[in-house]
Amino acid sequence: MTIYEILWLIIAPAVILSWYYLIRGWKSFIPQCNDLPHNPYPHIIFFITARKITSLLDESVKSIITSCHKCKFTDYEIKVLADEDGKLDGAEHIIVPKDYVCASKFKARALNYSLQFTPSSPDVWVLHLDEDAKITPQTVRSIVNYIKKGGNPVADGPTVFTYDGNLLTYYVEAQRCWTYFWVKSQLEDSRVYWMNGSNMLIRSDVEHEIGWNFKGIKFSEDTRFAYEVTKKYGKVFGWHGGVTIERPPKTAGAAIRQRKRWFWGGMLQLKQMPAFRLPRRLYSSLCWFLGFVLTMFIPVGIANHFILAEELIPTGVGFLSIGGVSLAGILWLARYQCGLYWQLKYSQASWIKKFGFHAGLLVLSPIIEFICTIPTILALIRPPKVFEVTDKSTNGVHSTSSIVLDKATEGLANS
Repeated sequence: MTIYEILWLIIAPAVILSWYYLIRGWKSFIPQCNDLPHNPYPHIIFFITARKITSLLDESVKSIITSCHKCKFTDYEIKVLADEDGKLDGAEHIIVPKDYVCASKFKARALNYSLQFTPSSPDVWVLHLDEDAKITPQTVRSIVNYIKKGGNPVADGPTVFTYDGNLLTYYVEAQRCWTYFWVKSQLEDSRVYWMNGSNMLIRSDVEHEIGWNFKGIKFSEDTRFAYEVTKKYGKVFGWHGGVTIERPPKTAGAAIRQRKRWFWGGMLQLKQMPAFRLPRRLYSSLCWFLGFVLTMFIPVGIANHFILAEELIPTGVGFLSIGGVSLAGILWLARYQCGLYWQLKYSQASWIKKFGFHAGLLVLSPIIEFICTIPTILALIRPPKVFEVTDKSTNGVHSTSSIVLDKATEGLANS
């Protein structure tokens, strides 16, 4: 057995788990939710965190106002947390003073400062959003229904990503999209290994009780928050099902830096997570790293076959293989196709264009896997020291308006 086969054998359980989560959560990933429940409604604060006021932020605020209006939901407010002031209508501005100091850094520091601007109440819920995140009427209805049905006080929801002119970063987010099925399963079972900070719904009394004042925290403040919630409250997580629409990073470099921060942030939080979940978290991080190592075998295999004309470097895939192609590898990369399916599911693009996107991903999968996994190496070699905001400015293709939801979940184009 070669080292290549051994590495795939190590990663095989993660492949199987991925497909288990995909199949388990497929039907309820973005749930049907056509109506609001009866009054009384909870009070919802849509809370957007940004470095400064931008056009993306303005679009996000407008999506909230429009979606709530279409649902005839009025018990809400919009707050924008930023380091710099600017002109923005329809939302309350919260500017973090430069001299504000607490134990945490960067985004966690800003979030901790913002607590004084929200009430601590079991009747108030906060939906945290990134600056480019847009909501839809389905988001509003799903969240309100989740709360009215007695949903747990900390929850996440799905995100779909639009094609914005950069094919590589669009495909990279297809990889991210399938990971939401992992998150969904973790939250529904209240076994949290990591959490997404955008589209995160928190009951405000719980947020105030936990806070964001974590000593030395620089990155992955959302995951650290989830760990602290687990320590204090136990199994209190859920999946609210309200979808948000976000943009991919503007460039492949921005996507790599973003994932470098995520990987290193996860490493920094290992000592804070519940001890009995540590082996599983370490295994998932190992698989992320091994994804890069296995990707590097692709050029080696090409060199063996086409250049060297013989296997000077052994990469055999004897076990579970058809024609020398690893079934584990097929299943590993096929997850990207599932993520892309959800990104295209609500698109108005023709079936021919959708087929073209899937075909393109099939060809570019090794490159996409490289972009997604090289951050693990880079983070270990040179860990990030500052929280670099991911550039998601437009690449010239404004595609959000070309995405719609079906009857089960209402239109995005008109939201």
